[in-house]
Amino acid sequence: MRLHERWLGFDQSLFDVARTLMLESARGYPDGALFWNAIANDFIAGLITRHSSEPDSEVRGRLGRAVLKRIRNYILDHMDEHIDVIALADIAGRSPFHFSRVFARSVGVTPHRYVVHMRLRRAVELVREGRCGLAEIAASTGFADQSHLSRWVRRVHGVSLTQLAA
Repeated sequence: MRLHERWLGFDQSLFDVARTLMLESARGYPDGALFWNAIANDFIAGLITRHSSEPDSEVRGRLGRAVLKRIRNYILDHMDEHIDVIALADIAGRSPFHFSRVFARSVGVTPHRYVVHMRLRRAVELVREGRCGLAEIAASTGFADQSHLSRWVRRVHGVSLTQLAA
């Protein structure tokens, strides 16, 4: 495969993805390595798809149920820790780039989104149980702090943490 030069035109979407990568790197990866990896994969896929001499052939395959179960169990067991795509790819026996693409095809979301979804689901369960404080729930489910958890709850559920607990 060979990249081709563009003498005219400008790929705004590719530029925007590259800018997101640059800002995320410059800020010290505030959204985590899985987010950065998902954006990097988008950049590489866009570069290959729109700027290569040969079209990218569709990579076949999906992850099997047993592999997905092992990944899910790993996430549940390490929810309060940093989870990176390399560890998940190792479980699946794939390279991080290939894993991210096959995972998204198998599950419908990127590994980063899936991990956040699992963390958020567990946090909501704990909030509704009402046995722990919000800061403790955020820490035990892998969110940076209570504010980070609150932003995700509002983004996904459209309500505040306190409204969710009621």
